Amino acid sequence: MPVSHHRLQRDPRAWQTALDQALAAHDGERALARYEHLAHAFPSPEYDPRDESHPHLNLDALKRWALYRGWQARPATDRAQEGEVYRPPVRFIRVMGKYH
Repeated sequence: MPVSHHRLQRDPRAWQTALDQALAAHDGERALARYEHLAHAFPSPEYDPRDESHPHLNLDALKRWALYRGWQARPATDRAQEGEVYRPPVRFIRVMGKYH
C-alpha cells in the first residue's frame, strides 16, 4: 500500500519504514542520508510544532535504531554543504559481526 506524501510528512514511523527499506536494499558498506529526512523519522523532543517542515534530529534515537539494524550512524560533517553546518547529512556504516 503506497504511503501518501501528506501522511509521510507527519508520520515518523512511515519515515523510519522508508529508511529501513532503503538501508536493507543498499548493497554497500556505507550510505549517506539527508538530515532533513532523518529528522522527520526521528524528531527531537525540542521539535518546534510551529515549524513542522524543519524538525530537529534526535541523533541518539537514530543511533540506537540504526545499531539494532546493523548500522552505525554518524554525522557526516565532512559532507555538509554551505549552510548545513548544524544540519549535516548522516553517514551509515554497516556493522559486521555481532549484529549480522
